[in-house]
Amino acid sequence: MRLVAILALANLTAFAGNKSICGKTDDRALSTNPKIGRLLDSRSGDGGCTLTMISKSCGVSAGHCLSVLKVAEFNTSESVNGNIQHPEAKDVYDIDQKSIQSKNGGPGNDWAVFKVLPNNETGLYAGDVQGTYDVSFEIPEIGDVLRITGYGLDSEPSKNLAQQTHTGALQSVGTATRDTDDEDNWNGRPYSRLTHTVDTMGGNSGSTIIRESDEKIIGIHTHGGCSSWGGANQGTLIAKHTELTQAIKSCLNSDK
Repeated sequence: MRLVAILALANLTAFAGNKSICGKTDDRALSTNPKIGRLLDSRSGDGGCTLTMISKSCGVSAGHCLSVLKVAEFNTSESVNGNIQHPEAKDVYDIDQKSIQSKNGGPGNDWAVFKVLPNNETGLYAGDVQGTYDVSFEIPEIGDVLRITGYGLDSEPSKNLAQQTHTGALQSVGTATRDTDDEDNWNGRPYSRLTHTVDTMGGNSGSTIIRESDEKIIGIHTHGGCSSWGGANQGTLIAKHTELTQAIKSCLNSDK
């Protein structure tokens, strides 16, 4: 059993980004949220990243997940001996490669917005079938309770790369190291980085960060930083990222 988890970890190194458990215990629980899917590099892929539907055809994830922005699958089941189980064909969708807008610039500037094509069998859009989350373009409050749901690694074979969820608190907004005080001339996004204490692992990359109070997406989870003694995981805040905000609104408008 341990060998399976080790092999999966090796396969997902590119997406791990040091995602980490906050505290001494892994408090993630198995979940079955149809709005949140698993990204793969093919229909026979063995793991990758996480996406969330925000309209009938618009999805969001992390920019460093570009190599697995090929196929999205929903309504997944628990893994068997650590190996993912693919859903029925009606719950598997291709990503429109020409539609992808993304950046892979580290915490605060790591995001992807794209179109999910209609299902090959049903002709229906993922958002119409699986459901969608609304996006908040407002700055959240420190201490807000956040939820992250995604497809992270796990040492328990049935949970490994299966959908799990956990809640934690928003720790900070707009903190990053930079070489200049001139925000307009800084190549990164110091004011769009957020930190939180939600448990995550490799495979959670691209999971949306959802505020529990109104169930709206406030950011995208991308990087680790937690440990057994403290710290915080990291992501990109939508409200303070102009380019990401524009990409999301453009995609949403195209679905109206």
